Amino acid sequence: MTRRLTPEERRIWSRVARTVRLAPGRVIDDEPEPVEATETARRALAPLQAAPAKAPRAKPSPPEDMSGQRKIRRGQNEIDARLDLHGHTQDTAHRELTDFLLRQAGNGARCVLVITGKGRLGTGILRTRLFDWIAHPDLRPFIAGYAPAHPRHGGAGATYIFLRSKR
Repeated sequence: MTRRLTPEERRIWSRVARTVRLAPGRVIDDEPEPVEATETARRALAPLQAAPAKAPRAKPSPPEDMSGQRKIRRGQNEIDARLDLHGHTQDTAHRELTDFLLRQAGNGARCVLVITGKGRLGTGILRTRLFDWIAHPDLRPFIAGYAPAHPRHGGAGATYIFLRSKR
């Protein structure tokens, strides 16, 4: 037995279809083929129908006032603390980063340097995940922004994190 897709199924299918790339030379038909409504297909679509839409997580932005970064690069301001995450797994690095940033924010630090390394191909996992971790709602209130480090401080393998002042 075959039937046409319901409007709800079409909406879900269009969300799924946006995540797939066509092979070269393939064309999308305007009208999808009738599909068999089996119990397996219904079970496969059920999580998509019930899943709430996730709000995109806001990432910290680079500081609006770049004078802090400029002063650090020129050596006029000091880096208050450094954290080197080389050799850590994602779990231990996340824990260390969270503890470090909360401790430094409590101490009144304004700029810290987090060294993640570049990774073997220039896209290290710790380097990539750092921005997800500092965007987490637990840390976001303490962070004013971030910037790539100057080469003498680690270059692309390190990041300045600017902390909000205590008020």
